[in-house]
Amino acid sequence: MAKTTNVTIEYHNTWIDISVPENAEIFRYGSPDFPEIPLHPNPEQAVRDALDNPIGIETISELVKKKSKVTIAFDDHLKSPAEALRVIIPVVVDELLKAGVSEKNISLLCATGLHCKRRPNELRALLGEQTYNRFRPFSWREGSIHNHDCSEGNINYGETRLGSEVEHDSALVNSDLLIYVGTIFPVTYGGYPGQGVVIGLAGQRTLKSLHSYDVFRVGGALSGDFRPDKNIYRKHKLAVNEKIEKETGKKIFYIDAITGPDAKIVNVFAGHAPELEEKTYAEADKYFVAKMSRKDIVVVGMPNHLGYDTSDNPLVLCSAARRAVSVWRNKPLLRRNGVIIALTQCTGEITSRRPTDVEAFRLYNDHFEAKNLWDYYDAFANNPEYLYKYRHEYAYAPIHGIMMAQGVDTLKRVARQTIFAGEVNPGVIRRTGTMPARNFDEALSKAADIIGKDLKDADILVLPSYSHDPKPVFEVE
Repeated sequence: MAKTTNVTIEYHNTWIDISVPENAEIFRYGSPDFPEIPLHPNPEQAVRDALDNPIGIETISELVKKKSKVTIAFDDHLKSPAEALRVIIPVVVDELLKAGVSEKNISLLCATGLHCKRRPNELRALLGEQTYNRFRPFSWREGSIHNHDCSEGNINYGETRLGSEVEHDSALVNSDLLIYVGTIFPVTYGGYPGQGVVIGLAGQRTLKSLHSYDVFRVGGALSGDFRPDKNIYRKHKLAVNEKIEKETGKKIFYIDAITGPDAKIVNVFAGHAPELEEKTYAEADKYFVAKMSRKDIVVVGMPNHLGYDTSDNPLVLCSAARRAVSVWRNKPLLRRNGVIIALTQCTGEITSRRPTDVEAFRLYNDHFEAKNLWDYYDAFANNPEYLYKYRHEYAYAPIHGIMMAQGVDTLKRVARQTIFAGEVNPGVIRRTGTMPARNFDEALSKAADIIGKDLKDADILVLPSYSHDPKPVFEVE
């Protein structure tokens, strides 16, 4: 009998024990292969130092006047953790007041992109009680805290030199200075976030362009490489940022915090894109890049809450399963015949904040090519029921369902097969083109058949607590 190693791995709302072949590589944060990331001892001072030394742009005090209208935009909770925003925004407000800007001329804008608008209690949790009450003192009034709306009130600036449509929030024109607060950590597309205005304050037409099949779902985007010449998505984002500044005649002031364990601040940088990224990305690489060899099988535990929805939603589940094998450089983490095993629960239930997913999933199953889903852009983007739910019931934007259904196809681009093991609805899983399994042992046996190797000869990577830990960028040898 082959020797095995016991591993405790995340599963839904709990942890379970599985037995993996002895030759499997178990990768954890805090190990020599991915050392603990040092947190900044004084996060507020890190913000002040960054504001005093912006990269490629003047300081805030040099960019504003006493009567200036300033918008502080910030990523929503799916991109920026509350921990960072609660530190950064009060310091920025203080800096504006010291420069003579009136507090009544400062507004906060949650840059949701295609995500759902944030309810008052969600904004309070994101910003903290003090900042929330300061800018929205009465719960029955909106005050000076707003949600971006990707469906209306945006300004069309034409197209970039690469052909992407540029339609963005009117705050970019109505503000004398727009300050954007974001965070830096590894992401599936483009390596790291950046140029937050491009996505966070975009209208549906821009987001259609940037998330089209030809930009967002190709090999040049599905990696952790942030170099524009290597990543087409990054190339398009930078072109949009450039177009916005050219048309508005104003520079955007970015503040980016590198975040580590528990979403706490590691370091902070401020400045102008793209000059800013040369510093921030190089600094982030010091903490997140981990050497890794190519694998036949990657095993990952999946929590119940996956950001966009729960693991019961098959579209969101497929998107989340792809992440662990997509943040790579040099070579894809999985070999051409590779398999993902995701331990999870999935009933097929889709929550009310995602009203377009059911129709988008149906269309996905009705068409030969996933890219044909964008033929239904106008039907989704202008659907009165979807728009009402988005604008008034805090649902995701109408076309987000198309993106997530398209992502099911993307999962097939990074793995020969994905096996969802656990308490899953087998019919729902099969509709995504993936494979169900009752448990991990069954999934491992199926994976061995797919890769055509004996498990003792297979290269297996196990990620027991991937969703809880800082995410690595795998530099594949």
